[in-house]
Amino acid sequence: MKTPSSPMLFHPGSILVSPDAWAVFEAGGIDPQEILRRHVTGDWEESMEEDLAAASRRAITEGGIVVSTWQIGGYTLWIRTDMARASTIMDIPLDH
Repeated sequence: MKTPSSPMLFHPGSILVSPDAWAVFEAGGIDPQEILRRHVTGDWEESMEEDLAAASRRAITEGGIVVSTWQIGGYTLWIRTDMARASTIMDIPLDH
């Protein structure tokens, strides 16, 4: 686990949080800024699939979309930073 002072590996750009993600953050008492900090420092949750983590590490160094996933309250939070580092989306895809 990286420390809170770990440097950012990339800039997240504009941050967008879906209403579903906000609801899960609030219900679980989760600070979305902490999750975002871990995303941009590469301090990803251990339950994240290794092939996704490897692809995100490559995307940081070679260019590409950086993705991390987090298990929160029975839901999977997806964080995606676009290739241009212009925006990061925090979303929980839900079946409605």
